[in-house]
Amino acid sequence: MAERGYKLLEAIQRIPGYNDLGELESVNLQRWISTVRNECAELSRAEKADIYIGKVLACAPVGKDGVWPCEPVRDVIEDIQSELIVQGMHTGVYNSRGVVARGEGGDQERELALKYRKWGEVLQISHPFVASKLLLGLAKDYEHEATREDLEAEIRRRQPE
Repeated sequence: MAERGYKLLEAIQRIPGYNDLGELESVNLQRWISTVRNECAELSRAEKADIYIGKVLACAPVGKDGVWPCEPVRDVIEDIQSELIVQGMHTGVYNSRGVVARGEGGDQERELALKYRKWGEVLQISHPFVASKLLLGLAKDYEHEATREDLEAEIRRRQPE
């Protein structure tokens, strides 16, 4: 039964909670998340459910204000404050890059870090959990990755051909 539940969550292509007009609504999204969390908790799978929920929410669009994640998703995350949902979102965002064509050094990662840092700064007051745990966490990881790519590029330049 638990395996079927995971397959169902993994198969979701669109964040649940849209109304008939195609708008994502916080109330609908919250209801869906509560249902999934409650059902999974009954099967002693609450932690896994939060991670999968996060992976689904990682597909959220940018909000009307130009900040990711969109308003309904950030509102729900702020209300729930589950670090496991954030972990799932982090993984989903990171994996959504797919295969990356490498340039020299970590410039691509620095651009991503800057984007997430700016969004985190915008949401610091209104959504402090989302800003600190999700957005600034992503920024820090991409900054770390940029440094690693810079070091690897330096090592490659120093190696004799």
